[in-house]
Amino acid sequence: MINPLLWLDLRVRVRERRLWAIAFFFLAIPMLITLLSITSSLDDGGNNEPGEVGTLTAMCAIFCQAGLLVILSPLAAAQRISQEREQRTYAALVNSPLSPATIARGKLWGAWIFTLWLGVLTLPFVAVAGLWGGLAPWVMPLCFVLNILAGFTLSSLALGLSGLLGRSMSAYLASGALLCLWGMAMPIIGMLSLGILDNGNVAKAETKALFCGFLLHHPLAPQVWLAMRGCGSTETFTDWGLWVPLYGVGIWGLLTLLGFKLAVRGLQREVY
Repeated sequence: MINPLLWLDLRVRVRERRLWAIAFFFLAIPMLITLLSITSSLDDGGNNEPGEVGTLTAMCAIFCQAGLLVILSPLAAAQRISQEREQRTYAALVNSPLSPATIARGKLWGAWIFTLWLGVLTLPFVAVAGLWGGLAPWVMPLCFVLNILAGFTLSSLALGLSGLLGRSMSAYLASGALLCLWGMAMPIIGMLSLGILDNGNVAKAETKALFCGFLLHHPLAPQVWLAMRGCGSTETFTDWGLWVPLYGVGIWGLLTLLGFKLAVRGLQREVY
């Protein structure tokens, strides 16, 4: 049986103009870079290698899609539970046969599927990049899957904050603070720590510990690892093995479960 809240939330999300505006802003960036890359290659009389054009276009498409999903996912989910309280629709939930877990799943899937739908809009740029070459063929589909998982994790965390805090504005602010902490503050702290310890010839084990604590679980870290491996780049963490992206995805899984549990807890506290 299809969760009824899934379709209800999808209808609500589709009607939010600000999410569409942000999505088309992000889509304009890969479109512009794709056109500039192709135009530059043609104007130079073919002096540019096709692989260079393909690599630039693919990187732009992958990480613009990642930015689209990472930013829109918490925005789409941050008020999904708190608005039930503000709109005084808790009574309808109480009288429904749906359990708190079913309600949370419906709202999570509704918010995430909408952002996934917007993320699919970047696939034509990925296809164009594939025609030019430059990256290993396995990089783009794997990065697309990782972008989806990162967006799902952030949707779950935002939904959990919505259930925990009970107010839409508080949930938006908390989701934004979490995104800034996870996406910006922790990598900066990690890089500063590495810079300080490099002066003392830091051991490899300490370097890995800092990467694991501050960098490798970042919403874009596994994608960066895959893209750099696909380009043949040799950086500090690209030769550490497959455990690098698996570690990041594992942390995402734990955070997704945490967000869902918080959402269910909020519904149990407020509704049941």
